[in-house]
Amino acid sequence: MDRDDRIMDYMQNRLSPAERAQFEQSMAKEPALAAEVELMRAVRMDLENGPVHKKADAVWDRLSSAMEAAPLPANDNRSPWRQVLQYAAVALVAVMGWHFAIVPQITDQPGEFEAASEQSALPALQIRFVDTATLGDITALLTSLDGRITDGPSALGLVQVSFPDAQLMQEALALLRTRPELVELVQAQ
Repeated sequence: MDRDDRIMDYMQNRLSPAERAQFEQSMAKEPALAAEVELMRAVRMDLENGPVHKKADAVWDRLSSAMEAAPLPANDNRSPWRQVLQYAAVALVAVMGWHFAIVPQITDQPGEFEAASEQSALPALQIRFVDTATLGDITALLTSLDGRITDGPSALGLVQVSFPDAQLMQEALALLRTRPELVELVQAQ
């Protein structure tokens, strides 16, 4: 039996006379044990003398009757598909709202979005980057050349990069041919 259990048994008079005498001897030898027992007595006295809610039983009766009034079904045999369909409907409304309300606002600015089915009127190059080229390397290179990926990659790994004007495209073509560590193939479209 641990120390807390012994204190509780002592406080509730559950010890035999011999055990009680032995416990009281232990309290005389150990001031910390005696202090714990005194603390427990003080807490017990505060609880006994503390304020009591006048309608404590009425509150409990009201709560228990409310809990008993709405019993839970023992077996809920409803199909889970209804809830799944509700979630799907919410997701569909959210996607449609995004598509029709937000996307037009963020893509109507010129140069921000170009449909894949439309051919770009800008001068462009076909480029195949080496397999070891990272996205960061490619992005840095194209940003320095003022180029923008407008199509691809194709099944052969070709990417179409458009430029604002023909002069920039020619300069980029010359520079890309000198970068074999990133560019495997480059040709004017």
